[in-house]
Amino acid sequence: MKRILAGLAISAAAGATLFVATAQDWQAAPPSAPEARLADRHASFLATVERKPDRDMYARGRLIAMGGGQGATGSTCFVCHGPNGGGDSTGAFPRLAELPGWYMYKQLGDYASGSRPNDIMTPIAKALSAEEREAVSVYFALSGAPGRGQVPLPLADSRRLQWGAALAAIGSAERGIPACVNCHGSGNEGLPPSVPGLAGQNPTYIATQLTLWKQGVRKNDPMNVMGAIATKMTDEDIQAVADYLGRLPWRSPVSERAPPTGMPRAQVR
Repeated sequence: MKRILAGLAISAAAGATLFVATAQDWQAAPPSAPEARLADRHASFLATVERKPDRDMYARGRLIAMGGGQGATGSTCFVCHGPNGGGDSTGAFPRLAELPGWYMYKQLGDYASGSRPNDIMTPIAKALSAEEREAVSVYFALSGAPGRGQVPLPLADSRRLQWGAALAAIGSAERGIPACVNCHGSGNEGLPPSVPGLAGQNPTYIATQLTLWKQGVRKNDPMNVMGAIATKMTDEDIQAVADYLGRLPWRSPVSERAPPTGMPRAQVR
């Protein structure tokens, strides 16, 4: 038994050493799939913040996402936002993968300045320099793949989904609510560099953010566009559009091979 335990301990230590070495010795490693996307002009545009991203910037962002870097906060992005930034099942932590780099960079700056208050993200963002915020934004913009790791959702009411689909596609002219597709893209996949994708984002997260805008807690939208829209929406409107958008397939805003948005993935009742 002692030999077995000793063997297991040695194997675990070796595995941990290999993991750390792999994470930090990025210069010697071959390019990963996300790094290879740097050569794609569409993906590079999606990830660009201030400068055209390169492999060094991507690697630095990966290190920060793992909790390293000069401004190390002790927090690892993966713990809350999932491997490759796919988000968590509760909706408390959104999908970051393939959101526009500039958009994520702005959100980190807003967290740091307090214009987007959040007890968890504000101290993390404050601990990062502007260069580190840029690098980690580039990393997540290049991470993930459409449809992979999308969290399965429970059945939803068909009438609520239909109402959410109508609001997303055409809005409500009589109530002054514009369609989501007007700004977020025909498939709600987002319009880089400043407009995030909504398709496949967790419904709970979408509903929470709309509610924060409606209550005036979140105020970091240019010209208060989202605040003005959210105040015209009822709680039922918010839940309906969140349920619909969250059940659309997650698609890349820059991939020509992305499948059509089509109908929501989840069955309805």
